Amino acid sequence: MRKNIFLILIIVTVGIIFLIWRLFFYIPPTSNFIDLKISNTTYKIELAETMAQKIKGLSGRESLCKKCGMLFVFELETEIPFWMKDTLIPIDMIWIDRNGKVVDIQTALETNSEKLYRNKTPAIYVLELNANDSQKLGLKTGDIIQLPNTL
Repeated sequence: MRKNIFLILIIVTVGIIFLIWRLFFYIPPTSNFIDLKISNTTYKIELAETMAQKIKGLSGRESLCKKCGMLFVFELETEIPFWMKDTLIPIDMIWIDRNGKVVDIQTALETNSEKLYRNKTPAIYVLELNANDSQKLGLKTGDIIQLPNTL
């Protein structure tokens, strides 16, 4: 009887661990990419839509190709804090509201840092590009980025 209870507890524990891993740490083998036009320049943008993709973000990558980036898609328009923990690439963080309006832009040059970057105005998307790309594009708060209707 004790062996059966012990065996059931092990199976349940392994199942719970698997579910937690799948929910928070599993990254699907294929990522979604979109072409996004920003100030007349087309960028190849990787979408971070699942919890695992959002947690991972660009962390651990040693480079980000020119005219590439990552778009984080959230469910609610709110304050969305970001940090650079395990991120090795200096980046621009561009917060965007549900209408595609840029509400905040911050450049994070300090890599692998736990410093928090927060938007001042509610946003539902965060676009990460190579550091200073937003400046090179002339992108500023109030500009509109045409996001696909599917997001």
